[in-house]
Amino acid sequence: MIKTPFQEIFKTKYPIIQAGMGPYNTERLATAVAKAGGLGLISTVGMGSFELPGLGHFRYSAIFRDAPPSELVTQSIEYVVDNLQDAPGAKFGVNIPVSEEFIPTASEIIHTVIDLCKSRPDIRKKLQVIVTSAGDPLPWAKDPQGKMLPTSIAIKKELPYVIWCHVVPSVRAAKRVERAGADVVIASGREGGAHCSWRDVSSMVLIPEVVKNVKLPVVAAGGFADGLSLAAALAMGAIGIQMGTRFIATKESDFEPIWKEGLIKATEEDTLVARGFFGPMRFLRNTRAIELVNATLRDAPDLYRGIPTGSSDEIIKLEVSGLTNLFKGDYENTPILGGVVAGRIHDIPSVAELLKNIMAEAELQLRSINKYLVK
Repeated sequence: MIKTPFQEIFKTKYPIIQAGMGPYNTERLATAVAKAGGLGLISTVGMGSFELPGLGHFRYSAIFRDAPPSELVTQSIEYVVDNLQDAPGAKFGVNIPVSEEFIPTASEIIHTVIDLCKSRPDIRKKLQVIVTSAGDPLPWAKDPQGKMLPTSIAIKKELPYVIWCHVVPSVRAAKRVERAGADVVIASGREGGAHCSWRDVSSMVLIPEVVKNVKLPVVAAGGFADGLSLAAALAMGAIGIQMGTRFIATKESDFEPIWKEGLIKATEEDTLVARGFFGPMRFLRNTRAIELVNATLRDAPDLYRGIPTGSSDEIIKLEVSGLTNLFKGDYENTPILGGVVAGRIHDIPSVAELLKNIMAEAELQLRSINKYLVK
């Protein structure tokens, strides 16, 4: 049996987080993960609206009805809570991007989560975690002197019982998480799917450096999919893993069939990074991804120098128009997000089967490497 500080912190059976992955809300997936013993997360990125250059107001209307983010996140939270009534120990959380483009929506969603937890004991009992990502954690915290930062919402002040995690791509960002007063750092290497870092730092380099440089517990993300990678994360000093791409290819996943099928077909060479809505994004290689890379080379070349750069009208239009192909089953012309670890995904199990197999494989691997220790 494997037990790490993760289980003590999050009160789950397994040291595994299911990442928040847009554009879906992942409510069915989060429920399945929580029931199976992991930590499931509702994704909120698709719940917001964006003012896009040249296109005006954009919402994922093909996935979500045209309603305020507060209403959409409330509906998803209630769905998960209702479906966890037969699982007393199950816990879940909400993932909220706090990038500059998403701050108005993030603020509304965080306020809504706080209000729901304060007013609804049934929700407070199950919703135990808030994960912020894709931005700076400090505006959502108190400063070291205990004063509120300008326009901030102090997550831990409002919900002291909640476990607050923040996803980071660098040691520098991890130190800001520590300063913000969060509970856990999720260190994500650039090989992860969807939103990724401007700088090309892999999980193998990032995770041990974050572990060494902060006192907070560290969860490893970016390239984790099975027991071997869980064992590797623990060997690097992490207390557990966060998986995104691997959870897409499960029976309970909220994602469309063409997304899951694309992951099964992909090899470790079949991903590309291009400029997206929220900085760089990693896509599965297809016709639309190549078009996005070509547009990035023309309109946002500094991305490949690790320098933050904005999206052009062409990049945004390619992404938005591509999303409409998702429901047509048009794989080649849809922007399909996924990590490099797609090359290690070869089946579509149930969530329970996946977690059970990961834990068994990790335990076997950790026991087997003892043979390399000699007196």
